[in-house]
Amino acid sequence: MLRSLGRFRAAAASAAALGVAGYSASSSTNCISKPDGLTKQRTADYTLAAHYHGKRSVRVLRVRRQESGLETVQEYNVQTRLFSPEYSKTFTHEDNSGLVATDTQKNTVYVVAQRTDATTPEAYGADLCRHLLIEYPLLSAVEVDVTESLWQRATTAAGEPHDHGFVRASPECALATVRLTRAAPDAPEVTSGLSGLTVLKTTQSGFEGYLHDKYTLLPDTRERCMATEMEVHWSYVPSAPKGKGKGSAEAAPDYARVRETVRNEMLRGFYGPPSGGVYSPSLQATIYDAGCLVLKAAPRVASISIFTPNIHMIPMKQLSALGGPGQPGFQDDVYIATSEPSGTISCTVDRS
Repeated sequence: MLRSLGRFRAAAASAAALGVAGYSASSSTNCISKPDGLTKQRTADYTLAAHYHGKRSVRVLRVRRQESGLETVQEYNVQTRLFSPEYSKTFTHEDNSGLVATDTQKNTVYVVAQRTDATTPEAYGADLCRHLLIEYPLLSAVEVDVTESLWQRATTAAGEPHDHGFVRASPECALATVRLTRAAPDAPEVTSGLSGLTVLKTTQSGFEGYLHDKYTLLPDTRERCMATEMEVHWSYVPSAPKGKGKGSAEAAPDYARVRETVRNEMLRGFYGPPSGGVYSPSLQATIYDAGCLVLKAAPRVASISIFTPNIHMIPMKQLSALGGPGQPGFQDDVYIATSEPSGTISCTVDRS
């Protein structure tokens, strides 16, 4: 044991010596920054057409504790983008004055998470935008992306909800993008979304009547599994003002209720009624139908965009050649599950 410890200390000392030697060698060969030396290589200036700077992948967990002992959580992954005409000089004239560092933006994400009463990614994003605009007068606009990873309250075997235990719901996430400008500080532009909503139905789906040519191998069918991982984004009808008079703040939508409605209608459009379902002649027709259901059920939604890459369930037709005599062939029961390559099917449905 002592001998091993001695070898460990000797190795550590040797490594430290190598580190010091390496640093000295670097210094002696002038491998250090030279802020007074060459700082640009261009010989002509061109138009800086657009610019922003921000911070991405800022993850924050917000725990709220109630006097009753019941706790709630929201987990956000946040990206900020700051805009200001003044910041063009950082790109073109090597001038960082007034620049809100991306690390400062990261810290602000946590400060606002503690201060805000918001419990939706949309409301939290709006509060973060407002904070940044108020704190930094140089900014002309702020954009924030918020992705919420969903946690469900844990329950006992008897179905009793746990006070402070949670289980990751699924790969499904709630999304929000908020833009707020200094010209309209009380009118955030909000787009909401869902991603990772993975759905499957084992029947009531077909695909036929499409173009067949010399490159086509896919057979027509009226019986197949249909699966996809939905990503959905929606915008809102402008809100009615809270009060009277010019400049009155607008009443925000109930983002949580709208999200629940959108999710429910997307699932209803995909599956159909619980008994019997609804036949899908194509994924294209199904998602358009679902988009129309959303607009009918959620009057605050102005437009919805739906992206649905296929998760293919390919019939295992080779079963009849396997297992020897008596092996039944494919009976709409065994599939090869694969998502690559996959079709990418998308549509936008709006009220216009």
